[in-house]
Amino acid sequence: MRISVVIPTYNEKKRIGACIRSLRHQSLPPYEIIVADDESPDGTAAIARKMGAKVVTVTKKRIAAGRQAGARVARGEIIACTDADAVLDKNWLRELCAPFSDEKVVSTHGAVFLTDGNKLDEFACRWFLNPYFAASNALGLPSGAGSSMAVRASALKKIGGFDETLVTGEDVDVQRRIRRVGRTVFIGNAIASVSARRIRKWGYLKFFLFHFGNWLRILFGNPARAYERVR
Repeated sequence: MRISVVIPTYNEKKRIGACIRSLRHQSLPPYEIIVADDESPDGTAAIARKMGAKVVTVTKKRIAAGRQAGARVARGEIIACTDADAVLDKNWLRELCAPFSDEKVVSTHGAVFLTDGNKLDEFACRWFLNPYFAASNALGLPSGAGSSMAVRASALKKIGGFDETLVTGEDVDVQRRIRRVGRTVFIGNAIASVSARRIRKWGYLKFFLFHFGNWLRILFGNPARAYERVR
């Protein structure tokens, strides 16, 4: 299978290099790396090009538009998604995409930890966040993070792609819709480690209340319409 990896970016010059390097060192190399850059003024796109990524420009100021722009030009049968602040375990792509050998599988999502978290963050990811990903998928309500997910390109096209009107929650939204055409699988060994910067700026309570509230809003078709960019 050819696997395209799509990374939406905005002002990520400090982190995009580590993300791309972790993709270059995968045990299963990606067919292509696509950076969908939202007109970053800090030179993110130039760094990505220098590191061999294909860069497409996005103008809609939403992460969903970035994911969709990357998916639109992807040439792989599988489209893996991550974020610019993610560092991927060396077996991330192999683990994440293994279930696609079953033609009924249309989407997978993996585990998420923090690159700069403390012991409390580690505990929360290990015993709450990732078990939640597993349980919600088992209940037919997949809720994986866009920093560690993959979809079959043909299935994504069938459901109309990512909803570009969403400012956040586009990952959960697409997993819920794509489930109508096939199986979704949670892979605990597909590990992405992301920055804790939003937790540090917002605090635990605001972070939890916003994301849990938005999960409920997506469930009832009324996702959040505003989302602060944190860099």
